[in-house]
Amino acid sequence: MLSFQAFRQYRFLMLVILSCLSSSCNTESSQTEKSKKADAVLDSKPKLVHKPTGPDKNVLDLLPLAGDTLIAAKFGGYALTTDAGKHWQEYDPKHWFIKYLTIDEHHVLWGLDSWPGIHEASYSRMVYSQDFGKTWKQREYDTSTFFPYEFYSLPGQALQILTFRGKVYQMQDREGKQWRLVKSIAEIENGLADDTIPGDAYFSAARFKFLETGQLLSKRKTKWIPIVTVNFINQLDDVCACAGSTYLIGYNRTISPTPHYLLRASKGKIRDTIILPKEEYQNLRCDKKGRLWLYNFRGIWQKSGNKLLKRY
Repeated sequence: MLSFQAFRQYRFLMLVILSCLSSSCNTESSQTEKSKKADAVLDSKPKLVHKPTGPDKNVLDLLPLAGDTLIAAKFGGYALTTDAGKHWQEYDPKHWFIKYLTIDEHHVLWGLDSWPGIHEASYSRMVYSQDFGKTWKQREYDTSTFFPYEFYSLPGQALQILTFRGKVYQMQDREGKQWRLVKSIAEIENGLADDTIPGDAYFSAARFKFLETGQLLSKRKTKWIPIVTVNFINQLDDVCACAGSTYLIGYNRTISPTPHYLLRASKGKIRDTIILPKEEYQNLRCDKKGRLWLYNFRGIWQKSGNKLLKRY
């Protein structure tokens, strides 16, 4: 039996996700009605607000849904905001760990944890919730035959995963049992590159390629299109396309100590540069409003002009 407080939290999360992802039609009237419903949910944000400090800010993935709603996956749980990081509601299932988080077209939350194995056995396991976080189920895979490594599809789409050997599969059921091969990505068919190893590297499921010479390229169908060349970095943390620009975080591994740079590229040139603090920002996400978010084991930041605003 759920406690009254737990029931309120579950009901709130369900309403938020439904209102954010509902897309039954594309007419102007339906969009207006959907916006009104979303506004009503935002106005009913939870009264219990937690401003985390310390190790509970360790963010592994960030899932922008719609409007100002985002979900942060953390060690042992997740956090939800409906006002772009001003307030957060904490959820702590205590029984699963994920590296990647997404949501499919049926409004099912999916989490993925995988490891290629170095001195220990590799593993891949997925968790999913069909009731918006109230309960979770887990499925583990035999990596010798099927190795889901990260999510390939965008939030709200039919669920697709990328395997360690560069195969893209689409789920055929709602439980992660049945999969259909969609395509192969030749560039990573020998195994996904480790970003810590010097050399050419692939990002965002091989949608971007970064060369040691500092050149960043984007995959367009079967061709690699140059985006920009940056001579003062030779290692990337992450790449993200956002509102007509391409953002990248990188540094020069041959210099110590070296700053990390957040760069915005557009039309073949670097348009602005932010030198990051000593703490390393390793991951980038763009939401549907065109805002750029940075996250790592110390929290979440939002880019605002040439400043980074701490949001979690």
